[in-house]
Amino acid sequence: MKNKHLIFGLGLLLLSFANLKSAQAQTVGIGLRVGGYAAGISGKYFFRDDWAFEGILGTGFGRRGFQVTGLFEKHAPAFGVAGLQWFYGGGAHIGFFKGRYYHSPSSRHYDDSFRKTLTTVGIDGIVGLEYQITEIPVSVGIDFKPFFETNRDGLFLYGDGALTVRYTF
Repeated sequence: MKNKHLIFGLGLLLLSFANLKSAQAQTVGIGLRVGGYAAGISGKYFFRDDWAFEGILGTGFGRRGFQVTGLFEKHAPAFGVAGLQWFYGGGAHIGFFKGRYYHSPSSRHYDDSFRKTLTTVGIDGIVGLEYQITEIPVSVGIDFKPFFETNRDGLFLYGDGALTVRYTF
């Protein structure tokens, strides 16, 4: 429960630092990333017309803790459709969780009884499509974000996909 309050508070802090000057073009977006391992609050800031920084503050998909991800993304028009852009990029993440994963011959399990905090770090890639709705200040995106992650239990590769909806200004 404490982590949900932390995520909400950090999201409000991120929103308070946003540049609220004009809505001529999307420069900042705040919203939710739903699905995948890095589900949570997503913020995107365009520091150039075709380059953006995206930050994700997530809960780590069922793991007890949180994860912070930072991504640099290159954007380009897609399929000649106004408002539709494809993007790709990369970045890194760090996470802090209670418990640990372990593997059996047939599946992967999560052990909540392990009391130490598990710290994870990793390298992320991302590719996706994002549509800026012109009638309202909302963008909708879908992405695939594979990442390598390491912790005291080893090195892991994950495939992560999600839908993101953001209020843009």
